[in-house]
Formats: sequence, structure tokens, C-alpha cells
Amino acid sequence: MAWQEEDYGVIEDVFVREPWRKRGLAKYLLTQALRYLKENQLQHASLMVLTTNKSALSLYESVGFHPDKEEIRFYIKLN
Repeated sequence: MAWQEEDYGVIEDVFVREPWRKRGLAKYLLTQALRYLKENQLQHASLMVLTTNKSALSLYESVGFHPDKEEIRFYIKLN
């Protein structure tokens, strides 16, 4: 998914099911999302990824993304 939030683009949920991976589909989806954001005159785009997701990090860096900051999320089990 890609959309505008204030003056920048956001990309979320770039994924490909396991049997279809390693065929360039994720890169295609990502480049189409970036094209859409550029066509809507946005100058920047952001996305979030787990720091342990090495394949996603490699994909995002291959199209020009670079790390900006690391987010820490907290979790608690309620049951």
C-alpha cells in the first residue's frame, strides 16, 4: 500500500508469499509504489521494517532507501 501523509509518501505491507519470492515481484511492487508517489508530486517516502528482516532491508536499500532511525516497540501479554 502507498499513500500520502501530510507532505510525504508512506509505503506499507510490501510482501510476497513464499512460493513466489526471489522473482523480482517485491521490487516491482515497491518501484510501482514509488512511481505512484512521485506522480503525486511527493518529494519523500518512508517505510518501516524490522531490523532483523535482512531480505527486506536489502530490497529497500537496492531501490535507494536508507536507514533514518530505529524504533523500539514494547509488548506485554495480558492473559
